Amino acid sequence: MGSQIGVAVPSQMPSNSRIIGFDKKLRMKALPEDIYTLLTGTYNTEKKSIPNAIIMQIDDAALSDSTEAVITMKLKLSGGGVYGNDFAIGREERPRTRAVRIFRNNLRKVVTTPGYGVRKLDAKAYKLYEQHIDDLADWNKEHAGLERRQAILERFGETLVYGDTATSCIRNWNMNMFVCGLKKSDARPTYSATTANYTENIVAKIQDSGGGSIKIPLPSQTLNQPNLSNISNFSLDRRLSRLNIPGLPGGRGFVGTISELQATYLGDPAWSSRNLGSLYIAKVALPERVQNWPGVIGAYKDILLIVDVRQPTIDITGTSAPHGLSGGYMWPGDDDQRNRDEDTVCDTMFILGRAASISWYPEKLHHIQQVDDYGAIVGHGTALVRGEQTPHYTDANGNNPEQFTSAVALCRLPDYV
Repeated sequence: MGSQIGVAVPSQMPSNSRIIGFDKKLRMKALPEDIYTLLTGTYNTEKKSIPNAIIMQIDDAALSDSTEAVITMKLKLSGGGVYGNDFAIGREERPRTRAVRIFRNNLRKVVTTPGYGVRKLDAKAYKLYEQHIDDLADWNKEHAGLERRQAILERFGETLVYGDTATSCIRNWNMNMFVCGLKKSDARPTYSATTANYTENIVAKIQDSGGGSIKIPLPSQTLNQPNLSNISNFSLDRRLSRLNIPGLPGGRGFVGTISELQATYLGDPAWSSRNLGSLYIAKVALPERVQNWPGVIGAYKDILLIVDVRQPTIDITGTSAPHGLSGGYMWPGDDDQRNRDEDTVCDTMFILGRAASISWYPEKLHHIQQVDDYGAIVGHGTALVRGEQTPHYTDANGNNPEQFTSAVALCRLPDYV
């Protein structure tokens, strides 16, 4: 007889824990806070998030019930006018539009708990399974932050690359890539809608910035003052949409998220003579409201610098050309898959403008439950329908994609000694 298919049997408390009745508080590892989803982490209980303007929230009432929808954007008038005595008839400018397809898919997370019996009694003093169910809330916050980072780096979040949307949501790297260590005119790899080709172009630029090597990171490839100046100008060239940020020149600019490692390179005069020094706007000089955004360390030109301890990486894969690239992320819990110890890994910096990511939540987070074996086993979980992606605006034929809401800079991680 085959095994019965049902909810997984809850694990029993280890015997050495069952006999200790006085220590009723389970100890937990500290989790890095998430700047996107108000996740506080175990030992940092202050709830803060960066401005919602970097996210385009979709109005569900305006969309269809299919797995995808279209958002249309009207372009501004362009070109010249009608001058002198020339006739205006026949020279009328028609409305021009660009559109982006958005997608959504199912996402569930489930846990198993005992409904009654010895397994429930063993864990009762610890409130083990009550905490286990409560953990679903933090998992969903962490996963939402993960998908946002994936969308900015690889266009689509995790939920969209499975099931009904898998064939439509093929991942590719951010259209606006910038490789640190090269002059601005050479730092952008040529974009290709074919992921393999775009990957080769990116790796080639990384190799150029390393003097022909992809395995020996150089200080010039870190986030220093010249690279940051070039990134600022690159963002202007790519026509990225600006955010309203008090304290920046003109009150407008971008949010730049960097890892704590790049923050060290950028601010330490002992590491490089090209650190920011006194060139940047110190945190204390920014308005109090901006100071309170999590991770803010200051601003440089039109970029507000924020440290994201979950900032993803890109790792160069393969022992010979053509090489591949693999995104590395901090997954929920303490599952860190960023491969920071590899010689071939690149850190990322996100330059975030208005609507850097699209969030579509047509079915909000809700509780689900499955009862098995006459209630002895109870499965609890959460379910929702979500789509997280970077907007690619195309013409009426779905061609000539344009992405003007974010950019990604690639930095290296040389040893800090």
